[in-house]
Amino acid sequence: MISFQAKNREGKAVKNSIRGNLAVIIMAGGSGTRFWPASRENIPKQFLPICGPRPMLEESFLRVAPLADPDRFFVIINGRHHGLAEQILGKRGVAILDEPHGRNTAPCIGLGCIHVLKTLGNIPVIALPADSFITDEARFRDCLKRGVSLLQQASIVTMGILPTHPETGYGYIEKGTPLNVQEETAFRVRRFTEKPDGETARGFLASGNYLWNAGVFLFKPETMLKEIGVHLPQMRKGLDLIAEAIGTDQYPSVLEKVYRTTAPISIDYGVIEKTGEPIYVIPGDFGWSDVGSWSAVRELRAAERDEAGNLASGKTLLLHTRDASIHSQTNRLIAVFGLKDLLIVDTEDVLLVADINHSQELRRFPEMLKQKGWTQWL
Repeated sequence: MISFQAKNREGKAVKNSIRGNLAVIIMAGGSGTRFWPASRENIPKQFLPICGPRPMLEESFLRVAPLADPDRFFVIINGRHHGLAEQILGKRGVAILDEPHGRNTAPCIGLGCIHVLKTLGNIPVIALPADSFITDEARFRDCLKRGVSLLQQASIVTMGILPTHPETGYGYIEKGTPLNVQEETAFRVRRFTEKPDGETARGFLASGNYLWNAGVFLFKPETMLKEIGVHLPQMRKGLDLIAEAIGTDQYPSVLEKVYRTTAPISIDYGVIEKTGEPIYVIPGDFGWSDVGSWSAVRELRAAERDEAGNLASGKTLLLHTRDASIHSQTNRLIAVFGLKDLLIVDTEDVLLVADINHSQELRRFPEMLKQKGWTQWL
């Protein structure tokens, strides 16, 4: 076992009773197409310092590191990014698991579960994405600790974010009966709703009974694998084949064969929204964002914006320009005059100019590049 003393960001030791009985799965296999052209197929956004000085994957690890030893972390990535993951986390002693093909979060979590079972047994697991942003990390960890405790009576626990506006790009969780009427710190989940339209989202916000789905789940691996078997039986058969091959020379070929024929599906659609097992949600108010667009980054880094609301990196000259966001990876001088809500992303081979209020739609550019066969810019 690798020696490791839990410390917070200030370097002070952290006492934690769950540390020796917890595993963490970090899902880092996404493509990050909404951050094109900075995010590419060979280096998607989770490997970039989008929200701060460190890559988002490293930030995600450090955020949860006080809760578990590093050899209890399972970071799941697309195999083409193994070198990037090694550069960022290789010296920290985590297990880096390659997926030969991106198949969304259900196979990802399933793969993590069979490795946790094989190496650590049926212990509580936290599964979380590598590309979220959390402002209050201590409060986030407190919510996770409560979630681990809840697994004594719930099969699956998730985190719900207190909504601040009628967002149509997030999934929603409807709260049911509170676990404790006096405290109301956790609720039985009544239902999940994926990305409602504007009118529905406004109704959800007004009701006060809905939370944003943060994509963070807590469970024991045997529970999750059982539910995958019920709702995604073909996927479970494939995972069983992979599990039998762990530690053998056959593992890479079996993994490739299973993933090649596995249909992509999210854990939300495939399992969480269908299960009859008790699911509880813990409302969280810890400054969460899924960092889903360049406009979200502009808001998250508001403290770095100038008096005109501009967020700029690199060599820039801005005149009569407001609320612009400029992300430069070159030494080129960028001069802007008389514009508002502008997004510029300048890389060595691509220059993007856009209305930042529509930056969610940037994922269409990689699709267009594939159609044209211009794969050198993917």
